[in-house]
Amino acid sequence: MDTQILIVTCVVLGMVIALYKEIIKPVMVFVVAITLLMATNIINPKEALGGFANEQIAVIFLLLIISDVIKRSTALDFSISRLFRPNLSYGAFIFRMTTSVSSISAFVNNTPLVALMMPYVYDWAKKKKINPSKVLMPLSMAAIIGGTVTLIGTSTNLVVSGLATDAGLPPLKMFDFTPIGFPIMILIIIYMIVFSKKLLPDRTDALMDFNAHARQYLIETKVPPTSIYVGKSLDDNKLRQLRGLYVVEIIRESKTIAPVSPKEIIRENDVLIFAGETDTVIDLLNNQTDLVTADYSDYPLTGKVEVVETIISPNSSLINKPINKTNFREMYDAGIIAVNRDGEKISGKVGDIELKNGDLLLVVAGKEFRKRAEQNRDLILVSKKREINNSHKSRIKWILLAIAASFILEATDTMSLFMSLFIITGSLALAGFINVDDVKKSLDLELLVMLALSIGIGKAISNSGADQIFAKEVIGITNSLHPTLGVILGLYLVTNILTMFVTNAAAVAITFPIAVATGLQIGMHDVTPLLLTIAFASSADFITPFGYQTNLMVFGPGGYRFSDYVRYGFIPTLIYMTMTIFGIAYWYDLI
Repeated sequence: MDTQILIVTCVVLGMVIALYKEIIKPVMVFVVAITLLMATNIINPKEALGGFANEQIAVIFLLLIISDVIKRSTALDFSISRLFRPNLSYGAFIFRMTTSVSSISAFVNNTPLVALMMPYVYDWAKKKKINPSKVLMPLSMAAIIGGTVTLIGTSTNLVVSGLATDAGLPPLKMFDFTPIGFPIMILIIIYMIVFSKKLLPDRTDALMDFNAHARQYLIETKVPPTSIYVGKSLDDNKLRQLRGLYVVEIIRESKTIAPVSPKEIIRENDVLIFAGETDTVIDLLNNQTDLVTADYSDYPLTGKVEVVETIISPNSSLINKPINKTNFREMYDAGIIAVNRDGEKISGKVGDIELKNGDLLLVVAGKEFRKRAEQNRDLILVSKKREINNSHKSRIKWILLAIAASFILEATDTMSLFMSLFIITGSLALAGFINVDDVKKSLDLELLVMLALSIGIGKAISNSGADQIFAKEVIGITNSLHPTLGVILGLYLVTNILTMFVTNAAAVAITFPIAVATGLQIGMHDVTPLLLTIAFASSADFITPFGYQTNLMVFGPGGYRFSDYVRYGFIPTLIYMTMTIFGIAYWYDLI
């Protein structure tokens, strides 16, 4: 095997392993991979950084800014609050929610859309005394399928289009996805309306579980040297007699004592791990002379105290940091009570827990928490109340009309999407809708860096000749099937399996050059069908919580288990795959 092919293969495998194992942050995986590829002269600096000048990546940049303007205007909030009325039946709500979310997701990036919609869906379920597990997975699925209907519905579609332009191919058009994506969306919406009530689990979420079974959640305290508890047993201190509260562990230096005997003598600097109800904890800690909370869980005990559920967002700066190193109290005016991961209650010293993407936090929030969480990209609130501000309601209509016009101009080849969105963004800035601070807050820079560098990864695979080798393998494996259907199926499965374990951007960066090489080797003059195949396949993870960000966002709040995704997502996965493969083959006359 050629040396460059071997190097590229090793780099790609290393990326897959590092992303799956979460060894380092995803953006750093891309940076390290690009650095290695440049150091071995497989790509030059211009090719490595070319994605930052790619028009399709710039479109993502502009869409994020414009989407943030719409979000801050509360135009969507106003519509959503009217749409999800409390008097709706479960079936009517699923119909309204899935149709509205999938329709909006076709034109708004689906990850921030789910973050915006989740509190409304969650609150509706609470008002109807329905467990959130019955409504949150359909929210994620609706956002995913809606994003496949247009070029801008998901950033992955734009990345595939960007890879195409970088390879000298025509870019994908706004509605190239629609003939295949729209029928898929309709069928899966029908499935969700008919089967959600039967197939989704009826399981309490973490916040309800906290209220009903507070002993499963942990509060960490420390015994100062001056405490009256020092030198006495738990029984003597009456710490075994607190209503709704008990000591589950004592951590003494590096030793953990569990279960705790009522005769255990408390020493200074002992860490006492309590489990209990919120009100009792507040009573216990009102006098912070005998028991002191850790810095990360300290909170003001005056006025109304609110327990809020929030999720660690993808690309959060809190990921892989121990709780006691996050400066959470100062950053968010809130204290962390407990962490919920993959449906499991984590025990032990809470402050030593390293936060992960998708972790569910229960926090006791101060009055500034909601405002700070709104402004920061680290947390996604599950339940919140937002004031509806219609001061710019009339002007926002003009923004939406301008965006719709830009889509029409692009679809009719009158003006490129980049140019029309650039004009809209400039106009918004002149009108005072956008300032520098807003741009900083609205942009997910780590996501943009990963998307831009994915162009370089694809270029390296092509430069090394690895794409030709992999293409021959795909053809060899699928040649016993239909000459084009077999290739489409093979590319779909490879991309879909990859996207379950790594980021969508990494999956399409790896499979794009293979798709192009495969198409040319089997004599296709237009490889657009194969590009659409990998774009659709990279968004088709319905059976795991980890392959798509929106699935992970609803995992904790819904109280889901891995098996729930398999049971509920299996049929949509088959529908989606079958419709994609045969739909693309039929639409492009490949059968």
